[in-house]
Amino acid sequence: MEPFLKISARENAAVKIYRKLASSRKERMREQRFVLEGLRLVGDAVKNGAALTHLFWTEDGYARWQAEQIQADLRETRCALISNELGKELSQTEHSQGVYAICRMPQQPALCDLVHAGGIYAVLHQLQDPGNAGMVLRTADALGLDGVIYSASCDIYSPKVVRATMGSLFRMQICCTAEIAPVLDACRSAGVESCAAVVSGPAELVGSCAFSGGTAVVIGNEGNGLPPEVAAACDRRVTIPMHGTIESLNAAMAAGIILWEAAKAEKR
Repeated sequence: MEPFLKISARENAAVKIYRKLASSRKERMREQRFVLEGLRLVGDAVKNGAALTHLFWTEDGYARWQAEQIQADLRETRCALISNELGKELSQTEHSQGVYAICRMPQQPALCDLVHAGGIYAVLHQLQDPGNAGMVLRTADALGLDGVIYSASCDIYSPKVVRATMGSLFRMQICCTAEIAPVLDACRSAGVESCAAVVSGPAELVGSCAFSGGTAVVIGNEGNGLPPEVAAACDRRVTIPMHGTIESLNAAMAAGIILWEAAKAEKR
């Protein structure tokens, strides 16, 4: 085994930083770093060129890392073996794999650089559920979208969101904004149509409406949907027809359906 630093103390400085970043959005934003847990997630990070400042393994975790033959440039990364007890304390998953890392936040593109003519985007406004936030990013990655924009939404670097992305966080262009207005302005300037996903009122039925050119699908909050003023500010309103007594779908599911239609139209 490599002669890494060995850590067993809970009060170790690097371990304390990991805990703070895992639990505090304020600390993540101040440090511009976030935490990763799991062999696949950390492996995806290094394969996609993410900058790790710290990498921790338990002995079992290091054995898994070696078995996967993950190639990584760790010259700028502080690596350490930690005790199993400490690994259990750091873990936020039911079945820990014994691999943990601290990662620098990637530089986000400006809206004017991200949004371009002909692009397909997911715009999430006031989305608060970490599972939905991560699943939409995975869906966007799978569909080959040009970017995902989070407007006044949950922290995409929280451990729950990061896990839900299953590595797509490192492959997608992402931009986070505090307001929706600049997003819609950027779409308008680039000739990208903004399509509000709504559950009621006059709207085009997805599946029968024609998407052409650039499209930004705007999805709202899980409980309340898009505010009326935001839906009114979009170029179009799109809805998913429901059968029976179902009123609406999960935000990530609705986003997936509409984004698939938009991406399919773009590839024709």
